Amino acid sequence: MPKWYHNIWILLFLLLFVLGPLGLPLAWKNPRLSLPAKIALTLLMAAYTVLLIKMTAKILNAILQY
Repeated sequence: MPKWYHNIWILLFLLLFVLGPLGLPLAWKNPRLSLPAKIALTLLMAAYTVLLIKMTAKILNAILQY
């Protein structure tokens, strides 16, 4: 029986809303994902993390200027 965290939708939810890049080991240990899918998911998380950092810096800058 597959583990609950091997479900792709649960994995995506965990990566995008709960764990962020810290959840990437779950993706790499997932037997349901192919190597290209794991690489794509890693690149997606890297871009998502950079976007969140830039947005946080922008918000912080706006707060400090206010």
